[in-house]
Formats: sequence, structure tokens, C-alpha cells
Amino acid sequence: MIKRLKTVIIDDEPSGIENLEELITQFCPQLEIINTGETLEEAKSIIDTIDFDLIFLDVQIGNSTIFDVISKLKKKTFEIIFISAHNHALKAFKYDAVDYLLKPIDIKKLIDAVNRANLKISNDAYSNHAKDVLSKIKQPNTQKEYIPVPTADGYEMIKANSILYCIADGSYTQVVTKDRGSIIGSQNLKYYEELLKSFSFIRIHHSSLINSEFIKRISRTDGGCVTMEDGKVLSISKSKKEETFKKLFLK
Repeated sequence: MIKRLKTVIIDDEPSGIENLEELITQFCPQLEIINTGETLEEAKSIIDTIDFDLIFLDVQIGNSTIFDVISKLKKKTFEIIFISAHNHALKAFKYDAVDYLLKPIDIKKLIDAVNRANLKISNDAYSNHAKDVLSKIKQPNTQKEYIPVPTADGYEMIKANSILYCIADGSYTQVVTKDRGSIIGSQNLKYYEELLKSFSFIRIHHSSLINSEFIKRISRTDGGCVTMEDGKVLSISKSKKEETFKKLFLK
């Protein structure tokens, strides 16, 4: 079952709330409206006391603007779509809004805005999960068995001690494993160097990071290179040669 986004609507006109509720019910089934408000006081109360994912905010509330409430937030834990009969878009986007919709609301623009909000919330959820995993991995005196490898559509949890080596591919990284083949990770090599520094990994070149447990042969010729367990030969850069041999207890 797809998780629906908990949604709030703030508009000082009841007809505006009703109209948006109807549009959401008909065209945005991924949203679940859990509360509405018509005043700044109600908006503040909802924001302070209720957990939700997305809020539609009418800019003009009575003789004031909703910016009076938003500007006082200590931490924003939800996404915002502003709505208004007047163009306050420039100021609205200062508050990291997903979108700004002019009244009367265009259905296509509403659907596009909701899709962007959904994507942003999903990406943030993945990001927060990864940070949580990383924080646990990086705790002192601990060494977790699995690490998260971010991909185009999520995270692959890989056994750190199954990784043979990592090869830079622009802003991506090819993570080569002993039991699962090659995985393209959507982070640069520095990410994996940091992630794996508590394990037996050595950066031997600006484009390669190796697991020293899977070195089959080390050669000093041709500037130095290593042959990995799968037969892959990787060069040791001049700048990394001394450090690499020192870590491998070679003189």
C-alpha cells in the first residue's frame, strides 16, 4: 500500500479550502487531508501541534500574510505549496517552497506541484535514512557489517567485507563485490572512502579504493600496481605509493 502524504490546508476563505479539497480528492489521491485552518492562529496551532508532510498555505490571511507565521519557525519538517490570488512568488520561494500556485488553481500545475513535493519528501526520507545508517556506522569502536550504497532509486545494503574495490566513474562509483558483482553507486569515490575508512580499505589512486583483504599480488614495477583477487590490475599513483606500501607493511 502506497503511503499517502498527510496534508494541511490554510486559507482564510472557506470556499478556497473546499475548492482545493475537491481538486485534491479528484486529482491527487496520494494526499490525505488531515486538517484545515482559516486564521493565523489556527495555522500556528496546527504547525506547532500536528505532524504532517505537506501544507498548502494561502499567502494573504485577513490583513496579514502567512509569512508572519512561517518566518518564526525554528525548524521546518514539512514541504510548502503557497497559493494566492496575488503574485508573492519571489518572497514565497525564500521559504524553500515546493511551488507557488495562483488562484484560480490550474489542475495541471497542482498535479505537477504535488508530484514535486512527493518526490522531494521521498528523497529526503532516503537521505535521512542514509544519514541514520551512516551515523551508526561511524560510532567510535564499532564496525557495522553492512554499508548503504546509494543508487538511482534507493539504497543497496552491502557487506563491507565483500567489497573488492571501488572505481571512480565521474560523480558515480563502481562498487565491485565478491558475491554480488558490480553495483553503480550514485556518489563519488570520496563518499566511499569516508564510509569504509574503519575497514581494511586503502586509497591507492585518485580513481580507486581497494580492500587490502583481497589483494592477490603487489608489484613495485611500472610505478607500482596491485592485482586483486578477481584478476583486476590497479595502478598505485606516485602520490599514494609511499602511503600504500606503508599501510601494507612494505618497505
